[in-house]
Amino acid sequence: MSRGYMMVAGVLLLALSPVLWAQRGGGARGGGMGGPQGQRPTTMGQPQGSRGEKVGLSEQQRQRIRANDQQRNQYRTSTQAANRVRTRAREMARAAKGSGFNSEAFRQLRAQLQNEISLWQQEHEQFMATLTEEQQSATQERDREMDKELEELNVWAEAMDEELKQESPDPKQLAKQAREVENATKNWQEQNRQLGSDLSIE
Repeated sequence: MSRGYMMVAGVLLLALSPVLWAQRGGGARGGGMGGPQGQRPTTMGQPQGSRGEKVGLSEQQRQRIRANDQQRNQYRTSTQAANRVRTRAREMARAAKGSGFNSEAFRQLRAQLQNEISLWQQEHEQFMATLTEEQQSATQERDREMDKELEELNVWAEAMDEELKQESPDPKQLAKQAREVENATKNWQEQNRQLGSDLSIE
C-alpha cells in the first residue's frame, strides 16, 4: 500500500510541477513590473519624450513664423511711424506747459499729430496684413494688447479735441492728455518690440 501511495504522489507531483513553476515565475515577473523599480524607467521615460517633443515643435514653430524680408521692412516702417507719434506727443506736452501757450498753434500741432497717428495705424495694419495665418495665430495675444494701447491713445486724443473746442482751452489738461498719448504710444512700442522678437525681426 505504501509503495502504491508513493507512486500516486509522485505522479501528481510531476503533473503539478509545471503549473506551480509558471505561477511562481509569473508572480515574480508581475512583481518586478508592478514594483517601484519596474515602474521607474517607464514613468521617467515618458516625460522626457514629451519634453523632447515639445522643444522640437517649439523650434519648428519659430522657424515657420520667422518674418520674411518684406515683413521686416514693413515692420520697421510702422515702427518709425510710431516713433514720430511719440515724439510729436512729447513736443505737444512741452508746448502746453510753456508760459507762452498759444491755442491756435497747439491746434495745428494736434492736426499734425492726427495725421501721424493715422499714418502709423495704416502702416501697422499693412504689416499685420502680410502675416500668414500661423504668424497671426502665434502673435494674436500680443496683437490684442497692442490694440488696447491704441484704443487708450485714441481716448486721450479725443479728450484733447474736446478740450480744444473750448473758448479757452486749459493748458494743464492738454499737457496731461499729450503725456497720456505719449505713454500709450510707449506701451504700444514695448509690445511691438516683443512682436518683432516673436517673429525673429529684433
